[in-house]
Amino acid sequence: MPVTKLYSSAGHAVELGQLLGQGGEGAVHEITGRPGFVAKIYHQPAHPDQACKLENMARQAHPALLDIAAWPVDVLRIKLQGAVQGFIMPKVNGYQEIHSLYGPSHRKRTFPHADWSFLIHAARNLASAFEAIHARGHVIGDVNPGNVVVSAQALIRLIDCDSFQISADDRLFLCNVGVPQFTAPELQNRRFHGLRRSADHDAFGLALLCFHLLFMGRHPFAGRYQGREDMPIERAIKEHRFAFGPHAAAWRMEAPPHTLPFTALPRSVADLFERAFVPLAIGQSRPKPREWLLVLERLSRELRSCGRNTLHKYPRNLSHCPWCELEQASGAVFFAMPRPQPAKPSPLRYPDFDLDRVWKRILAVTPPAVERMPHPDPTTPITPIPLSEVLQRAQHGNRIKTAVIVIATVAAIAIHPRLSWLWLPLAAILWSLLQDRTIRRECQRRRLTLLAARRELADLQIAWQQRASDQSFTTALRGLYALRDRYRQLPEALQRDLQSLETDRRRIQLQTFLENHFINDAQIPGIRITDRIALESYGVETAADITAQVIRTVPGFGQRLGRQRANALLDWRQALEAQFRYDPQQGVNPATVADLRLQYQQQRWSIERELLAGSDELAKIKVDILKQRAQLNIALIRQAVREAQAQADLRIFYPNPGGLWLRRRI
Repeated sequence: MPVTKLYSSAGHAVELGQLLGQGGEGAVHEITGRPGFVAKIYHQPAHPDQACKLENMARQAHPALLDIAAWPVDVLRIKLQGAVQGFIMPKVNGYQEIHSLYGPSHRKRTFPHADWSFLIHAARNLASAFEAIHARGHVIGDVNPGNVVVSAQALIRLIDCDSFQISADDRLFLCNVGVPQFTAPELQNRRFHGLRRSADHDAFGLALLCFHLLFMGRHPFAGRYQGREDMPIERAIKEHRFAFGPHAAAWRMEAPPHTLPFTALPRSVADLFERAFVPLAIGQSRPKPREWLLVLERLSRELRSCGRNTLHKYPRNLSHCPWCELEQASGAVFFAMPRPQPAKPSPLRYPDFDLDRVWKRILAVTPPAVERMPHPDPTTPITPIPLSEVLQRAQHGNRIKTAVIVIATVAAIAIHPRLSWLWLPLAAILWSLLQDRTIRRECQRRRLTLLAARRELADLQIAWQQRASDQSFTTALRGLYALRDRYRQLPEALQRDLQSLETDRRRIQLQTFLENHFINDAQIPGIRITDRIALESYGVETAADITAQVIRTVPGFGQRLGRQRANALLDWRQALEAQFRYDPQQGVNPATVADLRLQYQQQRWSIERELLAGSDELAKIKVDILKQRAQLNIALIRQAVREAQAQADLRIFYPNPGGLWLRRRI
């Protein structure tokens, strides 16, 4: 007979209510009369060590922990003095497992309005939750997506807290479980039971979850391995084979196709991922939760919205939207197009927009004249800076010494010509020893000044090409031409896509049917946790994503056992297709048509906005080019004077400046 009544640590009776869920370890029930709390009841009484751990956790229950975790607040016993059978914890309502946020297919169903800024905010809150746990002296230990849930407001809660590593009363209660695919490299291939964890091990798991959030469920170590043997995720972690960093090629790894480029991240965020995933130097630690929190908050402030899809957010320093490129290349939709709010409909076009009138205004902006970089010459004679009296005396002394050595050497050769082989080296050595080096140092200084002036000229040439040529104006005008052509083709493209919806109703119904069957929810023979993570890293979440061509690209689904797993996935999809029933009476989903029309209307509005601003933008570019030309002309005149002065100063040492080295090279 199931237990329905237990006792708290204070001896109060606790009535169990409705069963909310159960697993291999225990079951979770509502508590009669306590709507904000639930009870987790183990199938077997807790081991004395686990019971002591739960009692200590309950004593340490703190508002800072209860806000971010399903933290035990009391223990439950079948008898007043009996063994601990379970515990009471806060009820977690309205939360979803975090993988349903970072996986694009899951996100369409559970978080349809979430954009990249939402995922960044969730990662920030995740770091805050880790910080709260570590601040109390505890370690999560078993960091994995199944232990993290997220709300519609991007709030984070940690669950399964009874598995945490708890520090209490000078005693350490260990975390004896874990998931290898989220375990730090130094702990790979070690038994979890009896394993002592540290906050730095948690930092590895935090970085993994943040990476999943920012990279649409991609695992940072589930890349393409260039070797012949298999590269399971656990081995890639152990060997630090980070597939996305700048050194991925050195590890013979390559990022999966159709993923956000690592270079799209600001350097501050990319550096944290590299520090978390590359081998640690002695005394070095992985980024702490506080570092993630601050960097992700800064990233949130530096985002911009895409003109084509308002759900496309990306760093402000990027010149174009990476999500548009990814969706065009892959055919996938990473963020669903938002629907207009009835109360505040978004503008879908500009009133009285006339393409011909707007285009005439754009063409009325004349391009800047094509002008090559000038090469000014100094307008006034250049007088070399004379040598100081000390240097003049040193120069005069060097000449006298040189003359004496030459005369002596000629005389010695005349007297003893057979010893010429001896007199010449001796003369060279003697000349080198007797020379005053201050004059040589001054010559070298003036030579370096001339080289610096010529390097400045090379820099000015680059600056002219980048900022003062008509290239930026031409590029902007070419982009406006492309926008105009796209605008004219929008009605035809919309009709073509609407017609495609009508003719492909069976395919659309089948696609919708398959998209509602998730691999994570299915029991597929031979598909392990590692396989599911690898599949998700390659964008395979539902039966609709499974094709023979796509599966072949996923590591671990190649030859031998991998081929068996691939066949199991294909068989699962075929079995679902056999269950599908086409309904010819069912028209195209009105929501699909509305989404398509909205997509084109927003594209139209975005293009109209850019074309309306086109003339002002061209005029601004032109003014900037002319301004840059004026500034660079002044800089070129100054550079020419400096170079001429440097040449004149150096001629004091080279009376005959006809050599190529002293000529002005332009």
